[in-house]
Amino acid sequence: MAISTVDQVGKLLRGRELQFRAVVITALGSYFLQLFGIWLHWALWAIALATILPWVPLFTMKVLWTSKHYGFMAIYLMIMILQAGHVGEHVVQMLQFTFIYDPKYSCYGFNWYGICGLAHGVFGELDRELVHFVWDGLILVACIVLRIHFRNVKNIWLTLAVIAAAVHQLEHCYLFGNYVFNNYFYNHGGYFLGVHILSGIAAQNGVLGHDGLLGSLTGLNGPINAILPARIPIHFIYNVLVLIPMILAFRQQVRVIYDEWLAKALPQLSEEQLIAATAQSENVKFNAGQIIFRQGDPSDKFYIITKGQVDVLRMDKRTGQETQVARLAEGQYFGEIGLLGRTERTATVKAVTEVECLALNREVFKSLLASSAEAYKDVDIVLRRRMVQLGALQGLVMKDTVNADPDTVLKTRMIRDRLKMLQGDDVSRILGHGPISVSPPSPFGVPQAQPLQQGGVGVAERPVVQPVLAAAVAAPAPDLDATFVAPPANRGYHRGALLVRTGPSAGLRFEINAPRIIVGRRSRDSVPDVPLMQIDDARVSRHQLEIFARPDGLYTRDLGSANGTWLNGRQLSGEPVRLEDGAEIHVSPDTMLNFRVN
Repeated sequence: MAISTVDQVGKLLRGRELQFRAVVITALGSYFLQLFGIWLHWALWAIALATILPWVPLFTMKVLWTSKHYGFMAIYLMIMILQAGHVGEHVVQMLQFTFIYDPKYSCYGFNWYGICGLAHGVFGELDRELVHFVWDGLILVACIVLRIHFRNVKNIWLTLAVIAAAVHQLEHCYLFGNYVFNNYFYNHGGYFLGVHILSGIAAQNGVLGHDGLLGSLTGLNGPINAILPARIPIHFIYNVLVLIPMILAFRQQVRVIYDEWLAKALPQLSEEQLIAATAQSENVKFNAGQIIFRQGDPSDKFYIITKGQVDVLRMDKRTGQETQVARLAEGQYFGEIGLLGRTERTATVKAVTEVECLALNREVFKSLLASSAEAYKDVDIVLRRRMVQLGALQGLVMKDTVNADPDTVLKTRMIRDRLKMLQGDDVSRILGHGPISVSPPSPFGVPQAQPLQQGGVGVAERPVVQPVLAAAVAAPAPDLDATFVAPPANRGYHRGALLVRTGPSAGLRFEINAPRIIVGRRSRDSVPDVPLMQIDDARVSRHQLEIFARPDGLYTRDLGSANGTWLNGRQLSGEPVRLEDGAEIHVSPDTMLNFRVN
């Protein structure tokens, strides 16, 4: 699908949808301050500043939202807008230079070599050498940073923007240096590096201005000096020559932007697929407590959480009781089961806090997975894990669990078959009737009480060893198709298990079946020959902690995780700490693990 530049720019500029009330209040405040300034006969720059200031908070909010979704492109957008405003100031100055006639201030209308003491733009108080030197220096630094950040992109316009900004800043280095260190020369002219400058006006025209350094060096009556403009037009030209390549570079760069939340949720998608999906996505917002969709609703959209948390709730059709299945946070997604299975929603999803999501409709989502087998496998693994959790809540052992061959995926008919098993809610196994586990206070806060689910089984996956059939652990009856486990690397070593008590993966049980294991969020990274216990929680690091055996028992230590690991209320460091039976391990604000000795 071809994505137009206009569509992509619109996607980037639109950002967070602003509330109509906030826009109206801001507009009224801006207009009131403008009228107030006119009534008090403020200077033009003060009236303009009073008009602009009320819009700064809304502009800042949109930039922050855009940076969260589109990363560095938000910084680029902000730099370009600021430079456009700077050029606007020079446009006003050029208009004043053209239309003001006041011989007292040497203003005679536009002249290629002329001057005008009243042409200072809107914010005339800012027309100072220090301000120009600092501002254009920052623009040069910004252009260099942009060029370095996009160094792997063939974008000649970014390079031209750097060159134009560097030439412009060279002028201001010359002017500001003379203004500070050789003020007499700046105001009256004289000799600079052996070149005679006629007057202060010529000195203030700079290096490439009329009668400036280059013009005086090549001859005041020479052809070069004849084409060089005075200070006002030359600095207008400088700023335009910086802005134009910035805009053209932005136009080229914006064609390949994509929402970074989409890339985090589906990392296997190619850049082209991410760009196309972003153009067809929409940003939706839900208030705290709002129902996003209900169990039994038609499946129409796939959601990626970009802000806030949601609860996944499932209702017993016989009693009407609703129980929490999981809590999902930023970076996680929901709604894929109904779309892939072509069924109704299997659970209710409710916003816990104010929630923002990136939504893809059914056709876009399915076409994405159809075009990327690797992305399909990633979503399929999460789908199977969630179906295992739903089955565990009802005491059912679901086939094709997360430990099945990752090269195979559940098809629509298979998903439907397994969902049929979940429709007949048995009163004796109804959700929420199991024992409840509540953790003591921890640095992450009080965790959400969750049903202790006994039927779900997870086994750390070893990336380099082909799985072999094994019986499901903690299943009501042996089922050879239920679970695949990696063969023990230590001749039958089993010293304990981890039960996920809270969080998105609540109910899963992980057997510690090797001398060393790693606990972390599911990713493509792996440690050769080391099993990885994978947890569905965006705030868990890829390699959160490790558990390893010593002669006197099992020990654990943190692997430098982003949010830290807490054992029985105390934060772990890189130093090993022995695990005792019943130990509680918090790996994120939502996910708590419980260690049990076999």
